[in-house]
Amino acid sequence: MMNSLVSMNVWVLVALITALTLLVSGAMAFAFARLLGGEEREKAGNTAAAYMTALGSLFAILTGFLINSEYSTLRDTQRIVGMEIAGASRLAYASASLPAADAELVQDSLTRYLENVQAGEWQALGTGSATRSPAIDSLRALERSVSTIASRAYLNDTEASSIARAIESVTSARRQRVVIASQSLPIALFALSVIAGIALVANALLVSVRAGPRYSLVALGIILVVALDLVAILAISAPFRGAFQVDIAPVTELVNELRAGQYLDWVRIR
Repeated sequence: MMNSLVSMNVWVLVALITALTLLVSGAMAFAFARLLGGEEREKAGNTAAAYMTALGSLFAILTGFLINSEYSTLRDTQRIVGMEIAGASRLAYASASLPAADAELVQDSLTRYLENVQAGEWQALGTGSATRSPAIDSLRALERSVSTIASRAYLNDTEASSIARAIESVTSARRQRVVIASQSLPIALFALSVIAGIALVANALLVSVRAGPRYSLVALGIILVVALDLVAILAISAPFRGAFQVDIAPVTELVNELRAGQYLDWVRIR
């Protein structure tokens, strides 16, 4: 259920969560109107008004924590992708000074790896099947190619070290990406946020029932804020399959550069 929610398009998610929140709110408003008489409405409204600040603060703290946590994860994942591309670029630059055959070997292996990342990595990580990613085999092939070339006699220590550090940064970044993909939204905290949101809406409805129909717009505003806060949490909680995913454009850009031969000294781009 949760996996289906976080994988939805953002507008579908907004419509669904808002509709569900309005449905639950409408049911509560109908029950309050039917079950509470004039004097009981006054007492219930006064009691609800006393708890509005506490419930509002609780809901804000819970959703604020989750939004900040999930957004930080999304931002860190994008940063890790940037680190991987930086490492891949350094590897491409370092290989450019190698003899033509070795340079092409490294860059062809690097291109295949990045193409596989571009083609299927996000899908594999998004479904929790990182071991099925097509990038795994191509990364191993890239590591073997780099290891073989790094042992060549013609390389000095500085060149070998530069190549080794570059491939290490690529593999390290991918490991971090896989770890992040294995994490998920804390269900207990999200459920607590939902409960706090429902309690806040119920209190707002009780206050508006006591105050009269003219004040129902205030309750409607709270209902929409609750719905949109929950949508925000779900939308950013899955970096590889959610409504807001990690941008793969840096990978695509480097693949295009490698295909065009921009890291091969003997190729001239016009």
